[in-house]
Amino acid sequence: MHEIHADAATFAAAMAFALAATGRDETKPILLARCPRRAALPMQLYAEGIAGLGVDPARLLIVEARDDPALLQAGLDAARCSGLAAVVLETWGALPRYDLTASRRLVLAAEKSGAPVIVLRGKAAPRSSAAHSRWIVRSAPSVPLPADAPGLPACEVELSRQRGGPAGMRWRLEWDEVNGGFHAERVDAAPLSGAVVSPVPVRAGLQGGGARMVLHAFGSGGTDRQCAAADGSGRARRPDGSDSGHDAGRRAGALPRSEELAA
Repeated sequence: MHEIHADAATFAAAMAFALAATGRDETKPILLARCPRRAALPMQLYAEGIAGLGVDPARLLIVEARDDPALLQAGLDAARCSGLAAVVLETWGALPRYDLTASRRLVLAAEKSGAPVIVLRGKAAPRSSAAHSRWIVRSAPSVPLPADAPGLPACEVELSRQRGGPAGMRWRLEWDEVNGGFHAERVDAAPLSGAVVSPVPVRAGLQGGGARMVLHAFGSGGTDRQCAAADGSGRARRPDGSDSGHDAGRRAGALPRSEELAA
C-alpha cells in the first residue's frame, strides 16, 4: 500500500501519477473509489487524458461512496479482490478514520490479493500509517521548447517515506506523450539525466509492497521488475538521516538500482 500526498493545485498530477503507475496489467480493471465533494476539485476525470497516460479508460471502475467510512470500506473490499490491477482511494482532508488500524487492514488485504492499494491524500498532513511508501507530488515549471513553444507537463515527486528503506529522494518528471513515458531528472542530488521512464510512465513505488524500490509500477505481486534506469547518482539518506551508501561514479541523474535501495 502506498500514499500520494498533494494539494489542490497538484491533485490532478497526483491522480495521473497514480493511474500511470498502476496501468501495466491491461487485462484487469483499476478501481477508483471516491466521495462526493462539498466543493469542486480543480480537476475532472477525462477519458482522453487517461488514455494519454497509457491506460484504457474502459478499465477504470468508479465507485462513489456516500461518506468517508463507506469509502474506506469500499477500498478494503476491493483490496481483497485479486481480479483488480489496483485500487485507488481518492481522499480529501483529514480523514480521521484513516488511522494505523485502517491502513493496516488495507496492507494485509493488498498483500494477500496482490492488488496494490494507492491512497491519494488531498490537502492532508502526513500521519502515521502502515503504508509501504509515501510520495509527495508538487508542481514544477515546464521548460520551454524551441521557439518558446509551451513546454511539456511537469511535476516533482518526493519519496518522503519508505518502510525499511531510504527516503528523501526527489525527481522532476516531465511527461512525454509521444514516447509514452516520463523523463526523470533527479533533483535532490544530481543534474539532468535525460533518462526516460518507459513504456508505462512513472514506475514509482514498491513492487507488490515489497522491500525493494526503484521507479517501478506500484505493481502486482509478480516477479517482473523492469528497471526505469539502471544507474543512480547522489547520496541517498535513510529517514533517520544516515547514509545508505555512496553513489559516486554512477551516471548523474538516473535512479538508484533496486538492489541498492533494498532494506
